[in-house]
Amino acid sequence: MHSPLEITEFHNHSDALAPDEGERKPFSAGTSVCYNSVDYRFKNNTDQSVQLLLWVEDEKLYAELRSESEFPWSYELIEENHHFKQENDKYYRISQIYKQTNNKFSENVVSKELVLDNKSEVMFDYSLIPKELIRA
Repeated sequence: MHSPLEITEFHNHSDALAPDEGERKPFSAGTSVCYNSVDYRFKNNTDQSVQLLLWVEDEKLYAELRSESEFPWSYELIEENHHFKQENDKYYRISQIYKQTNNKFSENVVSKELVLDNKSEVMFDYSLIPKELIRA
């Protein structure tokens, strides 16, 4: 998502597996990569070749995207309207997550695209939900 590659298929997993620790970062947890499971596909629509390197070190998955030359954009994932909501006997994390493309040189916003209209069932103890983030 932090690249110019086009996402063609994305199956998100619950991002409400555990309470947030520190600053909230969309897609930083609650995701897994599993052999023979299609979670994420993308397409290179750029004018250059790219190389995706993946490796595991100290039980963590790392990835690096290499290109022939530097792309003139940077990317940010921005979450808006983040809160929790109770429906019947369950709580859900609600938010909208956007991919924002910025010009690296001018820092102007080039585009802002909705990636996920999030509604994730909370999978941790409800008493750990910050009370100020619960909306009716």
